[in-house]
Amino acid sequence: MSADFHDNSDFHDDSAPDGSADGRGAAEFNEAADRRDAENRRRAAEQWPGFEPEEALHWSKVLLHHSPGPKRAAIKAQMSSAIARGIPIAGPDWVPTADSARADGFNPVLYQALFESLRTISKTAFRSHPGHRQSTFKTYLPGTPYESELWCDWPKLFLTEGFDARTATALTLLRAEPKFPRPRTDD
Repeated sequence: MSADFHDNSDFHDDSAPDGSADGRGAAEFNEAADRRDAENRRRAAEQWPGFEPEEALHWSKVLLHHSPGPKRAAIKAQMSSAIARGIPIAGPDWVPTADSARADGFNPVLYQALFESLRTISKTAFRSHPGHRQSTFKTYLPGTPYESELWCDWPKLFLTEGFDARTATALTLLRAEPKFPRPRTDD
């Protein structure tokens, strides 16, 4: 499981776009980079109120892969392209999901660790597994909702109590089992 977001937002190339290092080309190149940074900050402030631009970009990267709702693959590809260019994108329910998760003690890296560990646990193993409540549509990639009441203790299990991500996830699901009744049988 990788927590590397390949964020190159602090990288600045002092050479001109043509590879020369003359002052004029470098100055124009840096001005264009500054304009892009300002535009990204504006977009982040509009789409991600209450989040710093870098944090919004990190949440965008994580929620692209662990979306709370379903999304067409072509739309996700466009979003991925924008995120790769350093533009924070907000899909439907992404900001409220990040707000809720952040209030529970998650950051983008912890959120990614939770959902990647969740993929290693079969949804048939627990009635409380969110895979049972996954949003799917015929031509969409599925989305898995973030449920604060289910996951609010996960950061404590992982960070404070020292459980690995998969064990913290399994313990959280096990604790929640009584809240999810067994399906009825017809016998």
